[in-house]
Amino acid sequence: MIGLWGVVIGALLSLVGTVIVPWIRDSAERKRAEREQMARERRDLLLATMAALLEMRQRPIGDPNRGGAQAQFGARLNELTVRLTPDEQPILDVLMLMLTMVQERTRGVENMVGEAMLVLTLWARGDIATAAVIPTVERQAGVKFSEDRKSAERAPAEGRA
Repeated sequence: MIGLWGVVIGALLSLVGTVIVPWIRDSAERKRAEREQMARERRDLLLATMAALLEMRQRPIGDPNRGGAQAQFGARLNELTVRLTPDEQPILDVLMLMLTMVQERTRGVENMVGEAMLVLTLWARGDIATAAVIPTVERQAGVKFSEDRKSAERAPAEGRA
């Protein structure tokens, strides 16, 4: 009887070692690869969205091609929006601020947009955390977001780095 239990236990260990462990390892590897793929897609879409925003900025109001540039920006923004997680909302907040800045055409906006783009690029590269995006944009671009992050205004000059 003891020998039978030894065979059963040995068979179970063999099953775990040859079937279940590789299955768990493959499942974990698949999930890791999916996360990496999603991160690449988000990065690529963020870069495409910023490029579309720059294209729109190059088209003055009244340019017949501005509407196409705006549509391109909107399409890229929508693609990015569906791929970002709720925790990554600050990325969209910064993009919407950049859109507002591009449409304003006031003095100094080019530098503010450029600084915001630099911060988003750092995020896409993984150099800064999502939680640091808004404070970094505020510091670098010289803006101050409202509490709900639906609007922003220029920060006082002494608040800039």
